Amino acid sequence: MMRSFVTAAFAAALIPVTAGVSAAQDAAELAVARGVLLQLQARSFAENLEYCGYIGRLPDGRLTATEVSRGDTWGCLSRGDESRFVEIVASFHTHAGFDRAADSEVPSTDDLRGDVAERVNGYVATPGGRLWYIDYRRAVATQVCGLGCMGQDPDFIPGDAGPIAQSYTLQQLQVREGH
Repeated sequence: MMRSFVTAAFAAALIPVTAGVSAAQDAAELAVARGVLLQLQARSFAENLEYCGYIGRLPDGRLTATEVSRGDTWGCLSRGDESRFVEIVASFHTHAGFDRAADSEVPSTDDLRGDVAERVNGYVATPGGRLWYIDYRRAVATQVCGLGCMGQDPDFIPGDAGPIAQSYTLQQLQVREGH
């Protein structure tokens, strides 16, 4: 169980907001996601495992995260207790450690489809240290911040994944994955 969370106000002060971030995105939601993912990145790299969970709204209106679930190298299914939430607003997960065989610097089509199907926004942290925001309403993934903003796997090779766009639609991710 995760015991400490960065407060929304403190984390919000650390977040460089980019022009590409959707207006639908809530600053408090981003602060919670970034705070949790910053705590998970080093462990995710060291163990080469994905970690995941959900962000939900408590009855008093505050946002917080579920307990973090441990996945495997290729995925993660949250097992956190969501019963205390009046609403689930977002998912979050890491993309494990750097692997030349994985296109892990962008969200996968499964990441985007999953958030759209669940009708929640999503946040994905990559081995290169990027943070992505998945806007389920628009079915678009947009970089919140680029290389190194979320820590970086020591084994990461910049440029290995080829060019990375600022945002992707589902169709663009399908093309990137070779579907």
